[in-house]
Amino acid sequence: YVADRSPAESFSSGDQADCLRFDSERPTANLVPTDILAKISRSVLLDDGGISLGGLPPEGYPQLRRALLRHAVLRGIPAKPEEVVVTSGGKDGLSTLLRACRKVGFTRVVTEELSYSDIQGIARNEDMPLSTVPLLGRGDLSPLRNISEKDVLYLVPTFQNPMGTTLSPEIRRELLSLRAEKGFLILEDDSYGELRYCDKSIAALKAMDDGDGVVYLGSFTQLLFPGIRMGYVLLPPLLSDCYLETARFRQGQVSSLVQLVLCRFIQEGALAEAIEMARRVLSVRMETLFSSLCGAFPEREISRPDGGMYLWFSTGNLTGDDAAERARKKGVLVKPGRIFSPLGSSVRGVRFALASVNASRIAGGVRLLQEAWGALL
Repeated sequence: YVADRSPAESFSSGDQADCLRFDSERPTANLVPTDILAKISRSVLLDDGGISLGGLPPEGYPQLRRALLRHAVLRGIPAKPEEVVVTSGGKDGLSTLLRACRKVGFTRVVTEELSYSDIQGIARNEDMPLSTVPLLGRGDLSPLRNISEKDVLYLVPTFQNPMGTTLSPEIRRELLSLRAEKGFLILEDDSYGELRYCDKSIAALKAMDDGDGVVYLGSFTQLLFPGIRMGYVLLPPLLSDCYLETARFRQGQVSSLVQLVLCRFIQEGALAEAIEMARRVLSVRMETLFSSLCGAFPEREISRPDGGMYLWFSTGNLTGDDAAERARKKGVLVKPGRIFSPLGSSVRGVRFALASVNASRIAGGVRLLQEAWGALL
């Protein structure tokens, strides 16, 4: 896999402790439901009759799969019990999916020109070439007319990483219509879809699709407890057998203890509470960051995401790498846009992540960025 490379790598661990870590996705303590997880873990180990230390089928613990099915249905995402498969996090699910896609005849991965930083490495690891198209949020889907029924389109359509943008309902409908016409497969990565700050929501592509043309990947552990690697995928019949065969020989089952703990976590309503807390915390951080950046750089056009944990900042005359290096020297770490270019292109922009920086420190960090970037943008 291709690891993210950021300016933080030139710091010692002591230096990093003093920095503002807008480059990190590790959550602050107030985002992690430690107490309830500890309580549930202890209860599971004492009361489960040995299941947590035994084996489970590769598709996952049956009760957890049912809980995930109910969770998906409550979000308006149609699914059948046999479609739900537990994964060891989003990256594991994506990697295994691409291997299954290749086995059933898909030959290429297509993604946006700025996308999840590991997609290139994962595609290469699964022996699938990767191509890019311009950002679809701009409304021009014409580049997709060149892809075929042998292609897999990987998208993060809601609170996209790194841009923070969300595809409108109109673009989603047009995209699904084009998919039906051309026959390609869509892999919908919805890792951040539940982190919407307001009541208004946009339906997932999976919820809008009438057939089996969208494969849905979910991973609510991305923010709440990234060290507990667990997610899930909703598999169409076309991929089910190949996916499970690959998973069985590649990584086996997801940890039984993790599955039982998270099953209880969902059943007791703790997941809904934790997500709601994360929404409130991240909403304050996003508003603070957005308003601070607008005040410090009034000449820059900045879009405020309606959810998620990423904000994109265009750096004008500076490359993202130059801007990130100048910020690093002031003790503020951001990710340069090049990291999110699957083709490794230079990008004039940086990504801010909100998981690791409390709201009280954000305005001060932006003032340091104003000193670092000033009139250079």
